[in-house]
Amino acid sequence: MRVVFAVSDYRPHYYPMVPLGWALQAAGHEVRVVCAPKQAPLIDSAGLTPVPLLDDVDLLKMTRVWNHWQQREGLAPEELELPALNPMTGAELDRLEDFDWAEFPRDEWWPGPTMGQRIRAMVGFVEQWRPGLVVHDLLYLDPVVAARDAGIPSICHLTGPIGTTETEWGLDFVPQWFSEEFDNHEVPRDGEALIDRVVDICPPSMSPPTNALRLPMRYIPYNGPGSMPLWAQKRSHKPRVCIMWSNTLVHLYGSKSFVVPTLLAALADLDVEVVLTMNADALSRLGPIPANVRALEHCPVHILQETTDLMVHSAGAGALLTAAAAGVPQLLVTFGAEYRANGRRLAATGAGVQLDGVRINAETVRESAITLLDDPSYRHHAQALRREMYDMPTPADSVRGLESIAAGAE
Repeated sequence: MRVVFAVSDYRPHYYPMVPLGWALQAAGHEVRVVCAPKQAPLIDSAGLTPVPLLDDVDLLKMTRVWNHWQQREGLAPEELELPALNPMTGAELDRLEDFDWAEFPRDEWWPGPTMGQRIRAMVGFVEQWRPGLVVHDLLYLDPVVAARDAGIPSICHLTGPIGTTETEWGLDFVPQWFSEEFDNHEVPRDGEALIDRVVDICPPSMSPPTNALRLPMRYIPYNGPGSMPLWAQKRSHKPRVCIMWSNTLVHLYGSKSFVVPTLLAALADLDVEVVLTMNADALSRLGPIPANVRALEHCPVHILQETTDLMVHSAGAGALLTAAAAGVPQLLVTFGAEYRANGRRLAATGAGVQLDGVRINAETVRESAITLLDDPSYRHHAQALRREMYDMPTPADSVRGLESIAAGAE
């Protein structure tokens, strides 16, 4: 069987798909990943074959455009305290009104022409390669057009706790902007109706809302390639706290979302070892770090979990599910609707604590970290979540289900 993976331009949304690609290949199937050129090196390094046919889309810019418009119209919830940002650049503004939409041609922010190109490229590739199944992520519906045009099934691979029937502001990831190519191929402009099957990688107690047919699959952590330092393979004689901070936050929520200095200050006087992993640019902004901190540049967080006692992060789905799969308690410091929803849903299992990022201080972080390390109930619930995940079918087990879908025998 030939399978096309079609991915958006945001790697946290397609990294969870990688282990399924491996499983399909190991079962003897051919997998191609249709993507934009900027994503090709990341997909290639994951051991899958990229097909860079799609024009690039700046999803962070699109999100800022949406947020700015919602803020100007008074539709964004005030409790989120979204900053005033230039939608084009992400630069911070004194006021929302300081950005003048009239100065920017519609082509600079409207993705319609690019979406049309991406659909035509997908349709052309599917016609030429003739796969039996299309797998796409939640942010990218255009592949459904190609699948329906070719008369083959498609399935949406979910990223985490956010589903296809969300009603809360900011959680509707199902695309609402459609190219005229949908009309040209007689495909309805109804995002939710176009998703009739999903791969659900969340444990049952965190299953995201959807009306689609679920294919449950165990989340296998993949946070990108990287090596593990020898010292990190050994458990410290002190509790180990791992901090992973998202590179995305400052582009969406401004400089106030870079709270790593506050996190480090909160943990500086505790008898713990702190492992901090971020990209080089973020690490360079920190300056001197406390004596109990080891900084790692771009270390995939999943390889640190075996020796970690507490995971501190911004509640991105990848970090959240990676810690959950290892049975590690979590401290979630959240900004924006998506991250808050992820954090809230994890905290509801008893496996972690969520803090509002715009209101934290070193003392609240310190108290929460002590509670998570000292109260055994959090580790108990984290281990229960881990067992839930281990009871789910692996990607290798799920191949049979995809084969049945492709054969029309689901």
